[in-house]
Amino acid sequence: MTATAAEQQQQQQQQSRVPAPILQLPEAVVHRIAAGEVIQRPTSALKEMVENSLDAGATRVAVTVKEGGLRLLQVADDGCGVSRPDLPLLCVRHATSKLRAYEDLDTIETLGFRGEALASISFVAHLSVVTMARGGAHGWRASYQDGALLDPPGPRPCAAVPGTVLTVEDLFFNVPARRKAFRAGGAEEGALLL
Repeated sequence: MTATAAEQQQQQQQQSRVPAPILQLPEAVVHRIAAGEVIQRPTSALKEMVENSLDAGATRVAVTVKEGGLRLLQVADDGCGVSRPDLPLLCVRHATSKLRAYEDLDTIETLGFRGEALASISFVAHLSVVTMARGGAHGWRASYQDGALLDPPGPRPCAAVPGTVLTVEDLFFNVPARRKAFRAGGAEEGALLL
């Protein structure tokens, strides 16, 4: 059995009693850790997605789930949609339409407001959106990874109806330990139905 480089370094430090140096974690690692705090399981992701729909004024919300939410979570709503200029910020951490100043917290009446949910999901899954703002001539399709908009040069026009369809695929694809914890399957699907 071979020890990893990190394990070997840790063993050497323990033997020599020299403290390990303090290093700044890479930003990608920080975001993935933070994502795990917000999105702990498929039910967490679904809750955040449905709350976004309700905050958007949706009167109809349809949910599609495959393999306990690990393969697919999709939430389609008839809310106000997302405007084209806002799509680059949709999955940026702490970007939100619900706050402008700290004092706004005293009067906030939405379910979510920090701008962490979709960003967190984009760090641990493949996230895409089809959205059309009310009164728009067409919709927009965009994909996100690690908090950033993919699809250069940006969102593409597409056929759509007013509202938003968020699609999350392969949840925890890049967090094998967490994904492995959900392999049992049925329990998570049961929790999603509650």
